[in-house]
Amino acid sequence: MKKKIAVILTACMLFGLVSGCNGTSGDTEVPKETTVGTPTDTVKDDKPYAGTVLKWSMTQSASQGDEFKAIAEMVERETGIIIEANLVPENVDDQIDKVLVGLMAGDEMDILYYAAPRLKPFINAGVLKAVDEIALESNYDMQEVFGDYLPVFGGKTWGLPAFSDIWLTMYNKKVFDNAGVPYPEAEGWTWEKYIETAKLLTDTENGVYGSLMLDYNNYNYMHAVQSGASHYTKDGLSNYADPAFKNALEFFYGLGNEEKIQPSMLEFKAGNIPWDAFFSQDAEYGMFVCGGWTLNMMAETENYPRDWDFGVLPMPYPEGKTPSTLTVPGCYAIPTTSKNQEAAFAAIACIAENQYSLGYGRVPARRDLTEEEINSYIESDLVKPFLSDGVTVEDIRTAWFDSGRIAYPEKVIGPADAEINSIWVEEGQLYGQGAKSIEDAIEAIIRRAEKAIEDSGETIDS
Repeated sequence: MKKKIAVILTACMLFGLVSGCNGTSGDTEVPKETTVGTPTDTVKDDKPYAGTVLKWSMTQSASQGDEFKAIAEMVERETGIIIEANLVPENVDDQIDKVLVGLMAGDEMDILYYAAPRLKPFINAGVLKAVDEIALESNYDMQEVFGDYLPVFGGKTWGLPAFSDIWLTMYNKKVFDNAGVPYPEAEGWTWEKYIETAKLLTDTENGVYGSLMLDYNNYNYMHAVQSGASHYTKDGLSNYADPAFKNALEFFYGLGNEEKIQPSMLEFKAGNIPWDAFFSQDAEYGMFVCGGWTLNMMAETENYPRDWDFGVLPMPYPEGKTPSTLTVPGCYAIPTTSKNQEAAFAAIACIAENQYSLGYGRVPARRDLTEEEINSYIESDLVKPFLSDGVTVEDIRTAWFDSGRIAYPEKVIGPADAEINSIWVEEGQLYGQGAKSIEDAIEAIIRRAEKAIEDSGETIDS
């Protein structure tokens, strides 16, 4: 098995940028009807798992997406592995994940996709396969290919990351032009510079704000994280007594309440401001800081028509600190119920290394790409939809591919993380809307987080 997987993965690594996992496509016989988990006997040695059918659990809408179809075609073409959608119902807020329910009931599945933090419930339930042993047996150096993007919890690796969502700043050039303010530059783009710029743009009498941010949990503690503060102490307890978290809460809600460069949280809620307000035709927000996935919306001119151009910058960072951003990798994992785990690993390795090359604006999680490969990808793919806006290869490279910029996890990841993320939203907004003092809000966050950690029974190494 070691030799077989190594052949596939070596091919992926050597030729991934050009054509996905580059095998000898077209010369392998694959019967139209195959048995799940049973490779055919008519394949060549470089495709040992050809004919194996793998089940990828997803919703109906996801299975009909062009990107899934492109991935499945790539994997079959380059490895001979056939990926089929295993349909599950859409998840409803506050209900346990339907895929998790199925796995706990023993449903056979081979591939899952989730953002790294969302793997934790599956790990805690014991339904995910750690991939370290398979990678070792196949001589596949996960660290060399993916570096710190690997989803490592409790000293084990629980999947392979295909791409990373990296936070950035987008700005509306029309708002800048109307205010007579020069476009901002990436060099020295600190939060202090961001606020200074937003003040020049803000004209509340005419409904113009220099900034817009949302009500996501990340905003509540982003300044603390970018200042180097950890959510947990070394022994896995809450670290929210660190003054950086109080400062972070004051910083975020101060943007609306004190600096008045964006709607306050009270105005945001009362005005029912939609999360995609920045992208509207009549947008009157100068700048928007959020996950890089939102950049793709700028290309969706049918859904978001606009008569204004935009620019892009990295995420701002606290003055005096190393430039940083927030990020979350999207990962492919293997359930313990899979009967084809070696084939599944070969498939997710091919996907993780090459999904970005399929043309859907993904930022690869690979850390082994050369400067030439990165520049070529930006020029041939990422920047093309935005050339008319004046966005350049250097703009995209600086915002998304700056190796000197620290990438911190965008969410809490650790014991009771899901509950703690909710606590930050609840208590933070009570403070932001004036229902609690900063002292009472932080005290409640500390108390509730510590109880959540205790009740979870998890440790920092679990």
